[in-house]
Amino acid sequence: MLWRCNWIKQRRKVLNTLSFSSIHTHSSPKLNQISELSPPRVAPNPPLTHDDVYSRLRESSSDLKTLTFFIRCAKQRNYFHDDRAFNHMVSVAERLTLQHKSIDRIIEVLILSGCVIKPRVLLLLLEIFWRGHVYDKAIEVYKGMNSFGYVPNTRAMNMMMDVLFKYNLVDRALEVFEGIRVRNFFSFDIALSHLCNRKDLVRVKIVLKMMIREGFYPNGERFGQVLGVFCRRGCVVEGFQVVGLMICSGISVSVNVWSMLVSGFFRSGEPQKAVDLFNKMVRMGCSPNLVTYTSLIKGFMDYGMVEEAFSVVSIVQSKGLAPDIVLCNVMIHTFTRLGRFEEARNLFLNSLKNGNLVADQYTFATMLSSLCLSRDFDLRITIGTETELDLVMGNSLINYLCKVGNTTAALKVFRDMSNKDLALDCYTYTGFLTALCQGEAPRDAVNMYYEIVKRKNIRLDAHFHTVIMDSLVELGEYSTAIRLFNRCILEKHEVDVVSYTVAMKGLVRGRRMEEACSLLSKMKEDGVMPNARTYRTIISGLCEEKDKDRLRKVLWDCVEEGVELDPNTKFKVVCLLSRYPRECSEFRSVFEKWREKVDVSDSYDELFVSTG
Repeated sequence: MLWRCNWIKQRRKVLNTLSFSSIHTHSSPKLNQISELSPPRVAPNPPLTHDDVYSRLRESSSDLKTLTFFIRCAKQRNYFHDDRAFNHMVSVAERLTLQHKSIDRIIEVLILSGCVIKPRVLLLLLEIFWRGHVYDKAIEVYKGMNSFGYVPNTRAMNMMMDVLFKYNLVDRALEVFEGIRVRNFFSFDIALSHLCNRKDLVRVKIVLKMMIREGFYPNGERFGQVLGVFCRRGCVVEGFQVVGLMICSGISVSVNVWSMLVSGFFRSGEPQKAVDLFNKMVRMGCSPNLVTYTSLIKGFMDYGMVEEAFSVVSIVQSKGLAPDIVLCNVMIHTFTRLGRFEEARNLFLNSLKNGNLVADQYTFATMLSSLCLSRDFDLRITIGTETELDLVMGNSLINYLCKVGNTTAALKVFRDMSNKDLALDCYTYTGFLTALCQGEAPRDAVNMYYEIVKRKNIRLDAHFHTVIMDSLVELGEYSTAIRLFNRCILEKHEVDVVSYTVAMKGLVRGRRMEEACSLLSKMKEDGVMPNARTYRTIISGLCEEKDKDRLRKVLWDCVEEGVELDPNTKFKVVCLLSRYPRECSEFRSVFEKWREKVDVSDSYDELFVSTG
């Protein structure tokens, strides 16, 4: 303390001396000179706010200035753009892309405007295009990072992986995933989400194990998606392992988890275990919901346990649970499978059309299939088909309209599906060709058929080729139908027993019985066994041509192959042979042998009496 006091006294003496000398020997500076010597104080910039930035972005007159301001704000410390700003920049970036044609040109313009291109700039451009679903430009920006010598970070690779998955480039997406040096939670979450949507169980298991190994766990939503994939495939053991992981990570087992496990046991072919798990769920105090009961109803119906299914329906009604669209779809499908088409129609018209539920694409597709099976077409069902078309509903609607005879509407549905960029499949084109044939445009249908066959991206099955041939046969275009069939054989397209039968029908109706019998022999040589409809077609033609020799051979083939003819076909045979008593005894033995081998209920004597 003494030292401190003495030093203070000495300092005062020095200051007094300096002040005295400054007064007497120097002129004191003026006030304006003092202000010139000292640097001016700069007021600190106010912190950026999301509202101010969004307002500036909207008021900017130039797209380039808008993008430059957006980049400059992103470089500020502790500031991150919100969703509004990114969404606004999507349209800005799209306009700049149209104006400058490429990402490289946009970057050149940014450089000329004084913007320094750093990895942050490219990452912002990548995120803008990724958020705006402009995936081709996002890929272009990602490739541009390498050309600038920048190594993409985890966030950039996560976005690129998501883009590649959405482009259906699964292998390339997984290459990006494996190339991420430091994976974060979102890396695994994006990969799991897309793999679950593709129901790729093998890769889901691999990614899930990697995720847990690196210290990450899925959230509740992703756990539910993974569990749903396993249960839908009937992999209940893996499903229970996922439930164990959920419990370990602190996620509670909800009633929806129980419902998925119950459904999983049904899909794995173990309905009793599904019932046992349901009873255990109730004993543990977990109340089933409508989803659980729907899983039970559908599972019981899949195994033909109709009484059990309707007992669950009674429980739903007794509990006063209001049915949802999924349960209604299940019940419509159930009634259709049981042949109770009237109840399916009433459920659709009363509960859906006149109720509070909104029918979806699956509802209309199921109902239209039910009407086609019942052959009792109700035009009231088409009311409300303004619902957004998907592939299944569009195919069902085309099929329904063709059977109703409204080919104009069927062709309009096909045009709408084409304009929506849906991935049209074999059944879509089958309905389209049928509509053309029914619209009395067989030549256009054949030309379109040739165009479709040339395309390599559509898998065409035997049904596709058979339908166009059958439509041509019904129109009397027998030669055209046979020409299409011969081309299918020559080009080794997929054909089946129905295809051969339709071709024989064309030959029979065209009075070309020798070719029809030759085709029957070739059919067997190709390894395709005739069925009852095939023999009925050939026998009917031979009876009309009164060709006893070929008829005898075909009948013996039926006996040897164990094919049972319908009573109407046998009636035609007896009508022909009753005119030739000498030949009748031989065929009597054929029918006797047929009765012993196939146990035919209609005896020869009954048929002979009916002809008399």
